Amino acid sequence: MKKIWPWLLLLLLLMIFCVWSKKDSMHLSHTNKTTAISQNNTQMNNQSIEFMLTKKGNKATLNGNFTNTQQQQMLSDAFHSASNKLTIENTSTNKTLVGNDVIIFTKKILPHFIAHYTEGSIQYNNQTLQIDGTVDSYEAQHKMQELLNTTTIATQDNSNVLIKKPIEFSISKNLDTIKFSGIFHDTMQIEKIRSKLPQNIIANPTKDSSRTDNGVLFATEQILPAFNSKYTHGKIVCRNGTLTVSGMVNSNEDLSFMQQLLSKANIPVVNQTTVDMNAVAKRKAEEAKRLEIEKQKAQAEAEAQKQAALAQAEALAKQKAEEEAKRLEAEKEKVVKEKIAHLLQIENIEFEKAKGVLTSKGEETVDKLASILKQYPNIKAEIAGHTDSDGSAIFNQKLSQDRVDTVKRRLIEKGINAGRLIAKGYGETKPLVPNTTDENKQKNRRVEINILGE
Repeated sequence: MKKIWPWLLLLLLLMIFCVWSKKDSMHLSHTNKTTAISQNNTQMNNQSIEFMLTKKGNKATLNGNFTNTQQQQMLSDAFHSASNKLTIENTSTNKTLVGNDVIIFTKKILPHFIAHYTEGSIQYNNQTLQIDGTVDSYEAQHKMQELLNTTTIATQDNSNVLIKKPIEFSISKNLDTIKFSGIFHDTMQIEKIRSKLPQNIIANPTKDSSRTDNGVLFATEQILPAFNSKYTHGKIVCRNGTLTVSGMVNSNEDLSFMQQLLSKANIPVVNQTTVDMNAVAKRKAEEAKRLEIEKQKAQAEAEAQKQAALAQAEALAKQKAEEEAKRLEAEKEKVVKEKIAHLLQIENIEFEKAKGVLTSKGEETVDKLASILKQYPNIKAEIAGHTDSDGSAIFNQKLSQDRVDTVKRRLIEKGINAGRLIAKGYGETKPLVPNTTDENKQKNRRVEINILGE
């Protein structure tokens, strides 16, 4: 029995250790579970941002609750880069709100939303991003769905495709009266047609942004020049994407031309054009009349050529006479110039120093000049006065003018008609040589007589 007690004591200690270890382990597990539950409760208690972005045309508004103003600015910047206007109204911020990943993703899809949704909204509520509105094509709708599939955020796409109606229009012609009406997508489409029509037309087109062009505008632009020129009466009508051309042209050639032109169109076309037989008869009568007019015109041209030949001969004789007169006049001017140049080379027109008063010798020279001019009563002359650079420019200008005025008065006194004379003082502005020496200055102080012809 004594040998068993140690073993019993060892067994008891082992049991006590196991119980203590299990209790510590249970306490540790309970702590981790409590921490996890606490963390889950904290996550559930965090509130998310909420917002609604609404677009209509080029204008949009933003409402909602955000973490900070930077989130609002991120959405606003996307609209600014797309040349659209975003108005922020009825918003608030709370730094405890979560959802910045939603803002980043919304900014990613905004360019596509702005470009392809005529109107609609992007709303984030109850942790779901919802897209509503009208998109301009199935391709654009599919692209939005592809973008939404790139995020782990809960999304819902409620957008629908706007089925556009084709444009419609009518262009009618009755002789010189043209009427233009229709429903187009925008002003640019209207101008494409309007630019191909004459200026004076009756026009009443309207715009509808839901309308679309299936290629009919290009086809119409191609046929309008021929329609304007070849149809006496007619109409171009576009309905349900089909182009119908009707009316009357002046000849079978015009009819064939229009048929070939319309066959090249890549849209449904109905051609109801016919030949205007009255126009054919009228054209034949006009052709006969034209031939008669051409005959009379040819006779008139022959007579005119005869008269022209006579007139040409007279003109040639007159031209030769005028050339001879000019030659004689040139010779006369040359003689006058030579006589005056010879006179002034020998006798300078002298004045009292720094004055516009002729000396006795100067008067004699001017009198001789008058005698030369009397020999040629139709010759006109310029009396040009010049000075050196001594003194001020203003004084020299006045001095030169005084001197030529004196010469002009003397010539008039001697019987020269005032209408033949022009007196012009140039001061020191036109020197013959640099005013660097007394000799050069003497050369620059002069009165010149320039012959101006008859």
